[in-house]
Amino acid sequence: MSIYLYDIFKVILGLCMILKGADVMVESSSALARKFAISEAVIGLTVVAFGTSLPEFVVSFFSALRGSGDMSVGNIMGSNIFNALCILGASALFVVIPVGRRALKIDIPLSLLVAVLCCLLCFDVVLWNKGENMISRWDALILMFFFGLFLCYTFRLAYRKDTGVIVEESTPVFLILLKIAFGIALLVFGGNILISSASNIALNLGISEAVIGLTILAGGTSAPEFATSIVAARKGQIEMAIGNVIGSNVFNVLFVLGSTALIRPIYVTEMRPLDVVLFVGGPLLLWIFALCFRRITRWMGIVMIAVYVAYLAMLVREVTSA
Repeated sequence: MSIYLYDIFKVILGLCMILKGADVMVESSSALARKFAISEAVIGLTVVAFGTSLPEFVVSFFSALRGSGDMSVGNIMGSNIFNALCILGASALFVVIPVGRRALKIDIPLSLLVAVLCCLLCFDVVLWNKGENMISRWDALILMFFFGLFLCYTFRLAYRKDTGVIVEESTPVFLILLKIAFGIALLVFGGNILISSASNIALNLGISEAVIGLTILAGGTSAPEFATSIVAARKGQIEMAIGNVIGSNVFNVLFVLGSTALIRPIYVTEMRPLDVVLFVGGPLLLWIFALCFRRITRWMGIVMIAVYVAYLAMLVREVTSA
């Protein structure tokens, strides 16, 4: 029992280090960008979007290096499921979320296509009846290619909306760089602690690494997106609430999985059809609501949260009955 408590403490410690490191990285990178007169629009659509996906990147990266491919992919899939269903659902409880024309025709369909692309590249045995279920380096190059296209689209959108207003930054460059180094250190050490402890818990309790990634790690690494969207919804910044979730989901699949698999191919052995259905079904449900009603209301938010809770209940039931 004491061993479990020690590992749980290390999981919480590692998660706190990752979240704090990501926060420091976003704040410091934004300050550095302002120092060199880069507009807030570009900062928001690149640095902040990347920063909220840093926890997923760190967890998936160290999971892949340790050979825990199921935990790596499970973390990404679980985070995207949590983002699409729970975060947007919770945001809709505070305020009705209108879905703009760009989100309806480009952003939401893009997140759905990215999820489908991930499944096509990952599940070779199930879909193509050959090879192994894995994200190879060739698959990673495909993901990174589409990530490059996404960045081009993002920069074009940012400059199109740029008002030319640059916020001055008074912090010295060396201090900003020092904070960035501190944030990186927290991410690296926190990621190592989190993955090793989560793996120990899964091994000792007989829980699969995929389930750990889909639940504990997914919810924990999605904390920045959750906080950002809830605060944005309460402040009436509706576009940020939905844009943050969609942007993070795209970053998670294209950049996080792509860059991780470039370093080491990711083998997947324990993902189940239910996980894949929710991974693709989350953005699909969001798109259906958007197409039919052009907004996400409170009752839709309740439905989305209920779907996620039912999914968690199935996971828990599977673990307890094993």
